[in-house]
Amino acid sequence: MKNRNFFLLVTVAAATLASCNNHASYTIDGTVSDSTLNGNTVYLTDMASNNVLDSAVIADNKFQFTGKADTAFIATLQSRPYRMHLIVENGNISVEMGESDKLSGTPLNDEMSTFMSAIDSLNNLFIAKQQEIVAKGLSGEEAAAAWNEVQAGLMGEANQVLSKYFDRNNNNAVGAWILANWGLAPEQLDSVINLSGDVLKANPLVKEMLKQLEMLKKTAVGQMFTDFTVEQPDGTKVSLSDYVGKGRYVLVDFWASWCGPCRREIPNIKELYDKYHDKGLDVLGVAVWDKPEDTQKAIEEMQVVWPQIINAQHIPTDLYGIQGIPHIILFAPDGTIAARDLREEAMKEKVTEVMTAKK
Repeated sequence: MKNRNFFLLVTVAAATLASCNNHASYTIDGTVSDSTLNGNTVYLTDMASNNVLDSAVIADNKFQFTGKADTAFIATLQSRPYRMHLIVENGNISVEMGESDKLSGTPLNDEMSTFMSAIDSLNNLFIAKQQEIVAKGLSGEEAAAAWNEVQAGLMGEANQVLSKYFDRNNNNAVGAWILANWGLAPEQLDSVINLSGDVLKANPLVKEMLKQLEMLKKTAVGQMFTDFTVEQPDGTKVSLSDYVGKGRYVLVDFWASWCGPCRREIPNIKELYDKYHDKGLDVLGVAVWDKPEDTQKAIEEMQVVWPQIINAQHIPTDLYGIQGIPHIILFAPDGTIAARDLREEAMKEKVTEVMTAKK
């Protein structure tokens, strides 16, 4: 399926379903519904490490993988433009990849398939409700009110479905996969993981989530900043502490040149810089996950005038538990975190609030 959008993965809960079979190895027999893929390569990737484990050429709309899984793990099958997830566990697994994904053959994959069908039903309901609102020809405010009502109802239904599946998969790879797509607040995630089984806690995806959760706790609002040092393209080294904790508010923008939403925030940041820089606000850009030459080109194109830490890559995002950019953090004059994950109007309101109070 082309980039299935799990808009409903905002609430979940997990469950137990042990995968027990007598197979000592796995076989993945795959078919594709799109014959134009014949001759193309399909890749089997470990979702936790993002490492490609195997590849196969599609012939006569078919492909196959074989191997051994000491522990069931979550994997991705991809042959552009199609991408789907499955649980790799010993046994005979059948998949169909295309506009409609199909998955069966082993206990965990049967369960994952059932869960995905439930999510698809909710997605279809979402689309139908959206079309109903459009068909009514409501005005902006009326459409927004109708949409908010529909969204609230759908989120309630989603919570029930996701809770059901997480409750019965809280100690296996299906539960880990649901958790990885959950989008819970740190305190909610912490609570759910604590109530889960040891197998789920040991899952590589969940271990990464626990690591990120710990970083989020250490860098939550009210905590002192966590310093980092990055070597710049010219060989010099620069640290966050060169800018933060120096007696002024500092708005730190973690961004990348290829990130559209990051570039769209630049004018908003410039507006705040122009308005408050002379009144005690500094701005710092930290370029992550980007090539230094691309970062520099973007700085010149957008006429960014505030200082930049270039080539930071994963160093600060790992320390601050950042999974998506732009991620903008406001540091107080003493170096504590005043607010994080600021965007657009919320960012403007927060900066205006603290700079006004500063007077």
